[in-house]
Amino acid sequence: MEKISRREREHLAHREEILKAAEKVFAAKGYFQTTMNEIAQAAEFGTGTLYKYFKSKEDLYFTLIDEKTEEISQLVRTELFKKRSPIERIRNILILELEFMERNRDFFRIYTSEWGRFEWSIKEDLGKKIHDKMVNYIHLLAKVFEEGMIEGELREVNPLDLAHAFEGIVHSFIFEWLISSESYPLVSKAETIMEIFLKGTQKRGKEDIDRWA
Repeated sequence: MEKISRREREHLAHREEILKAAEKVFAAKGYFQTTMNEIAQAAEFGTGTLYKYFKSKEDLYFTLIDEKTEEISQLVRTELFKKRSPIERIRNILILELEFMERNRDFFRIYTSEWGRFEWSIKEDLGKKIHDKMVNYIHLLAKVFEEGMIEGELREVNPLDLAHAFEGIVHSFIFEWLISSESYPLVSKAETIMEIFLKGTQKRGKEDIDRWA
């Protein structure tokens, strides 16, 4: 790996400090109520310094979202390639996702509630970046499901459809948790999600089990 200079290290450190400060302010006040001056004060930098790193509040906010998306993607990708059974890896990435959302609840709650107020052009630009990361992740997940079918752990279904269905269930639980006034640990829903996903909800007799096996 190429060694970076002291100036570059300082640049990266300051950038990280600004992002951490921005996350706290955005989580507390929301995007639209936050000013660059407030972020600068929280980061203990001059407002002009912020513009050396980010061209606008919008750029700063979406950089933060993009980096959080990349952070969870990296965690999940690492787990997907581990030498464990497919079902074990699926359960582990589910817990990783839920724990990540718990750590970032305030930020993502603001993001969810304010998303509808952004211009369509902004949504499309950010949405494409997140969508591309999500597509890559879905295809990796589909490979794990395919391994599960080959090893006899899962019934044979289109693995890509299965990956989309799994994430659909997970995201619905996350969304409900974000908007809920009730306080409960999101990770407590992990086993319920696995139970629904792996076994479904229909109570079947022997004939049904034989027909669907």
